[in-house]
Amino acid sequence: MPEDDQGSATGGSRPPEHNLKIRVVYNPRTGHKRESRFRAVLALLEAGGHTCEILTTMKAGDAAAFVRETTSGDADILAIAGGDGTINDAVQGAGPLTPPLGLIPLGTANVLAHELGIGTDPHKIASCLLEAHVLKVQPGQVNGHRFMMMTGIGLDAQVVSGLSRATKTRFGKAAYLLEVFRTLRHWSCPPLDVQTDGKAVQAATLIVSRGKRYGGTFVLAPRRDLADPGLHVTLFPPGGSLSVFGRFLLIPIGLLLRLGLAVQHPARTVEILGPAGDPIQADGDIVAHVPAQISVCDEPIRLCVPKPLR
Repeated sequence: MPEDDQGSATGGSRPPEHNLKIRVVYNPRTGHKRESRFRAVLALLEAGGHTCEILTTMKAGDAAAFVRETTSGDADILAIAGGDGTINDAVQGAGPLTPPLGLIPLGTANVLAHELGIGTDPHKIASCLLEAHVLKVQPGQVNGHRFMMMTGIGLDAQVVSGLSRATKTRFGKAAYLLEVFRTLRHWSCPPLDVQTDGKAVQAATLIVSRGKRYGGTFVLAPRRDLADPGLHVTLFPPGGSLSVFGRFLLIPIGLLLRLGLAVQHPARTVEILGPAGDPIQADGDIVAHVPAQISVCDEPIRLCVPKPLR
């Protein structure tokens, strides 16, 4: 599949093709509304004469295995149909021979889809897959586990750690708020011992971003661009759990940074030294525990993104 190779974070548009082979890695554990979105996207692709092969995941790790075994000879596009957790699973299996990854967002937050400008409209999702403007993105990694958007240690990781899949499926985004209140009752908010590019600092909660968005459409790191390598660190100052929660409430309305209630700066590497055993979430799933090292992968992943406006 031709593309322009102008750097590790750039791509290009492939020439129009007919009868594309699209292999779809599908996580069926979605609500009825999201399954309807999935079927609508498939119908649009097949109406255009394209072949869709569906591989259904049954457990964690299946998406990575499907991606790992798929090369450009098997499919023109490898579409991941699921939420941010399914995408995170899938990118663990990506390699140099993997076809461009497309997104069919079916999750609760769909942070990467919003970051790329894909959204959740079936027509826009299908158009993005078929236009296949390809962007090369270097994912982050925490203890070797890749992430596309962000990783967090502190309150958000504690919430994700306590949240069951069944609760998230039943209540959607409201499940996170319910779990926050449960977490605040028992979490003591111990300070994190952190080193960013070798400089020691303490924080109540730490978020390391590759893109702008957090939790869906909310902008946390406005200076970030997925196309650029590097990390962006958001440090919540040491304090109690209610203080941390109050700061999180300011993210959706854009006041966290405007009021100076968190510190942000770029970084090449981040090391979490303690408290030992604390959970670390990446793209909405627990993927590691402290101690941990966070950096950017050298090997990029090719993503299908909307064709840029000219």
